[in-house]
Amino acid sequence: MAESSRFSVTAQWDSKAGQGRLENPSRSFEVSFAGAAELGGGGGAVNPEELLAAALAGCFIVTWTIFLKKLKLELTDPRLEVHCEVDQDPAGGYRVTAIQIVPEVPRALWESELDKVERTLQLAEKYCIVSKAVKSDDKRFTIKPRITA
Repeated sequence: MAESSRFSVTAQWDSKAGQGRLENPSRSFEVSFAGAAELGGGGGAVNPEELLAAALAGCFIVTWTIFLKKLKLELTDPRLEVHCEVDQDPAGGYRVTAIQIVPEVPRALWESELDKVERTLQLAEKYCIVSKAVKSDDKRFTIKPRITA
């Protein structure tokens, strides 16, 4: 078995400013963040829910691209959106209740290679590390392609 990999991010919070800072050890990733205004936070910066969606989007599109190439599908610049729905938690606070991945697929490709396109999406869902981390039985986790012109 291969040695495990470890990825780290440091978080700091400035209570006066109502914002924090995230960075990885190499500082190739540095970002200010704040609580979502919709959830009572200060807003004005990316929020943790958007960061969750960003992590999933980044992982999924890289994984999907691998399978598009392996199955020899002509979609050289894939694009997708990730939506993260948050609702009040009956136990208090909030929780993620739904996540949707919306890959854009050109109509011509969808109509000519439907089976292969669906297979690439299934494989991306199966092998994307972040999708495996965010899936749970109490959340809807969906992949719904958007067909583009």
